Amino acid sequence: MPPRRPRVTTVIENKKVDVPYTKQQIEDIFKSYDQNGDGKLSWDEVKAAFAKLGAFSPYFRAWRGKSRADANDDGFICLQTELDELVNYTLELQYKL
Repeated sequence: MPPRRPRVTTVIENKKVDVPYTKQQIEDIFKSYDQNGDGKLSWDEVKAAFAKLGAFSPYFRAWRGKSRADANDDGFICLQTELDELVNYTLELQYKL
């Protein structure tokens, strides 16, 4: 398992604030894990992306994300047609930079 990324915080008037990922940032992270460039995310690629986002249990998050986003039930997340649903699920989890 890759090491967890340290949390990035912004200081506003001497207060620390966690900065959430934007939709575009999450989308870019998932796209960057398409290791073989086939336009689809495999189980391992989704799991690795959730680990990068700092998921406590990347295995569970990958399973839940794929169960919500894999509309045609082929075992992959298509970047063209199914990525939006995976990104929306991930946004609900409110990962922070």
